Amino acid sequence: MNNIYFLLFSLLISSNLIAQSGFIVEETTVASFKMGSMKSSSHKYFSEDTYYSKMDFSFKGKGLARLMSRNMKNGTIISFQDSTIIKINHKKNRFTKTLLSEFLEEKNPPSDQENTGSNEEEESNYIVSDTIETVNGFKAYKITIQTVRKKIEGVGKTSGKKTSFEAEEKTIINSNYIWFTSEMKKSNIITSMQSKIDEFETNWINFDGNFEELGIDKDVIIVKAVFSDEEGSFEYNLNVYAPTDSLPRMFEVPEDYKKVKKL
Repeated sequence: MNNIYFLLFSLLISSNLIAQSGFIVEETTVASFKMGSMKSSSHKYFSEDTYYSKMDFSFKGKGLARLMSRNMKNGTIISFQDSTIIKINHKKNRFTKTLLSEFLEEKNPPSDQENTGSNEEEESNYIVSDTIETVNGFKAYKITIQTVRKKIEGVGKTSGKKTSFEAEEKTIINSNYIWFTSEMKKSNIITSMQSKIDEFETNWINFDGNFEELGIDKDVIIVKAVFSDEEGSFEYNLNVYAPTDSLPRMFEVPEDYKKVKKL
């Protein structure tokens, strides 16, 4: 009888492990700035050896930047089981499949950017709320980031026919906000896979942060962020972060898509 109980317990544990063999993440961002506006939505699936993503991205430029306006629907599949990466263009119904080693060889090296310094001084003050809110379906706390920037600008002053420039200090105060989970922690599957895929796919929508200096657990999950200043605004939302027992069909490469050497 004990053996039967042990067998049933083992099957239960095994089924639970299978049921949580993958994780689904869904995120959205919107931004507005002087050159235009953009928005994106991404769906991601993480397992122990494979990563899938599907992202819609649109940019609407203003003025001369209108020439840069675009809409993209792309996907990525990175498999560490067979060491391949698939890049998908859902608008052209095409995809490429490359060995991870070959992909890294073809990847452009990062450009060296010269640090020209800054004429601004910035000081930030962090306020962590002790009230739990429900944000995008998650129980969360809010961090208010009060930023004071002192910016030195050249101001032209005209006297008669002469114009002189003087340095003038401006003080700019902004309040930005971040919400993080009160109890829910990062999935080990996602954390492990994210560290592997970073060198293959740079995903700017991957929003993360470390607030250990504020006494906040490093494994909390950011569910919303809102930033704005005189240059523009940015908002990030995490809509889904949940285990799943199967790969959604949206991540599969449709049979009518054509395999090509280059997208």
